[in-house]
Amino acid sequence: MTARRERRRPPLRVTEGRKRGQVAYAFGATLDQIDQLDRLLRTISAHSDMVAVCSGAQLDDASLSTLGESIFDSAREVRGLVDAIYAQRLRSPGTPSES
Repeated sequence: MTARRERRRPPLRVTEGRKRGQVAYAFGATLDQIDQLDRLLRTISAHSDMVAVCSGAQLDDASLSTLGESIFDSAREVRGLVDAIYAQRLRSPGTPSES
C-alpha cells in the first residue's frame, strides 16, 4: 500500500464579495462538466449498491473485480474533473487575467 499524497492548493481569495454581504463564488463549472460529474457519481453509486446488495456471494468471480474497477475508474475521473473545475477560477470584473 502506498502513502496518499496530498495536493496543496493556494488559498482562494473570495473576500471582496463577502464585504458587501454577497455570496462570493470562487470557481465556475460548465454544464457539460456538471452533467459529467452527475453521470460519474450515479455510476459510482449504482455499482456500489450492487456490491453492497450482493455482498459478493451471488456475483460471478469476474463480476466483483469488474465492478470494483469501474468504481475506481469513475472515482479517478471525478478527481480529474474536480481538479479541472478548481482550476477554472472566476475573476472579479476589472481584474486582469493571468497569462
